[in-house]
Amino acid sequence: MDSSSLDGFRCLNTACPAFGQAGLGNLRLRKWYDTRSGPRRLLRCASCGREFSELKGTALWNVKLPRERAANIMAHVTRGNRFKQTAELSQTHRTTVSRLVCIAGEHAQCVHDHHAQDLQVTSVQADERHSFVGRKDQPCWEATVIDSRSKFLVQNALGARTMDLAVRLLFGPCSRLYDPQSVVLFTDGWLPYDSLFAQVFDRPDQPKRQGSRGRLPRLQYRIPRMSGHVRIIKTYHSKRVTDIRIECAARSQRRIDQELDALGYITPNTSAVEGHNGTARRMNPHQVRRSLAFARLPHVRQTVSDLVNAVDNFCRIHRSLRVKLEEPVGRRQYAQRTPAMAIGIADSVWSVLRLLSTAIMPTPCRS
Repeated sequence: MDSSSLDGFRCLNTACPAFGQAGLGNLRLRKWYDTRSGPRRLLRCASCGREFSELKGTALWNVKLPRERAANIMAHVTRGNRFKQTAELSQTHRTTVSRLVCIAGEHAQCVHDHHAQDLQVTSVQADERHSFVGRKDQPCWEATVIDSRSKFLVQNALGARTMDLAVRLLFGPCSRLYDPQSVVLFTDGWLPYDSLFAQVFDRPDQPKRQGSRGRLPRLQYRIPRMSGHVRIIKTYHSKRVTDIRIECAARSQRRIDQELDALGYITPNTSAVEGHNGTARRMNPHQVRRSLAFARLPHVRQTVSDLVNAVDNFCRIHRSLRVKLEEPVGRRQYAQRTPAMAIGIADSVWSVLRLLSTAIMPTPCRS
């Protein structure tokens, strides 16, 4: 075993001087050890002397199934198959499938939080999807924020369609964007979007106090010149759209026209997030239409949604994101890309096994 195959691993000891740094040559192969799922490598850090498994910090840690079989189960679930169908196809017990999906969903959310930082985004689209949790009379909406250009899903939130859902949905992408004050937001006619836009994407301004005594005036929010909010309000009759009204809710029309020209749109729309809604309903077994396979527990509903979103961002190729090669390679004239590649946080198409095998560094404690 040569040391070059260990360049992708990092020391997981938060007290180690080489913590989280790859390619330093500080990791050595301690030994091979046998498990029920196959042989594994035990690594040793030369800087701190800590030993750990090669699967430590991944979704496959302490999983008794082989890695390829666990990745096959996740691939079945993210293709819209129910837990019972996945168990029959993979010859695994249904409770094992549910447990692995919950572990993979939590790990996928950690991978998304680690990579989705300082995103270069100029416009986002937000929308909600209707689903259930527990019973058919207990609705659970899934709201998503997606980048208009790269189709990268920035943030999602689940819960009742209240103000709390909008707060969790909009404040999340604000912390992930590189410059949230220069973003144009395209939404539907849901009123919480309009009331929260000033608090999320605008700059807070504290007015001066009149005199030297008394409390300070109420904090005000000023809309930057490079930000904007467009509402696409649809009128329904008998479950059909009868009228569409476009409303510029914040800032000037010039900034919005500039963003529409950059996106290639003629009129403001939410086509990116609407297309993602249809794809998510086919990939998520809890949102397949005309089905009784809704989630029984909110935690399972959340983890499956996180897993599906991570697979769509890092593993699924979008035909609309392909770019033409300068020189054709054989008969191939286009380079296929995922949303993560289009937004600049990945350099290749990930497999489901790579997503599950990506180690997440623990958060170091404060000294």
